[in-house]
Amino acid sequence: MHIQVMTATGPNGLITHANHVTGLQNWMSETVGKHSTVHADAYGAAGLIEILEVCAAKGDYEILVLECSKEQIQAVLEWQSATDEVAELESLILHLVRKVATEQKIG
Repeated sequence: MHIQVMTATGPNGLITHANHVTGLQNWMSETVGKHSTVHADAYGAAGLIEILEVCAAKGDYEILVLECSKEQIQAVLEWQSATDEVAELESLILHLVRKVATEQKIG
């Protein structure tokens, strides 16, 4: 399993973050075969792991996860460690997009 975590940091963080996510969504739609987009804010940490397991079981090999909290990212990293030896998950690619803090949106 491969995990990429994206955050919005720096003076142009929000713009760069938004452009990167949009580009990734477009690229996945055009080039990646079986993929899913999951809105993490609809789930708790355990629920997110369950939906990722469902996506992987149905054959999605690349998953974009939007609006992840710190706790959800930590849960996914722990899931990765716990399933390190599971052959079916070796080629799974997860793009975790960190939820932008409210103060970053305003300021």
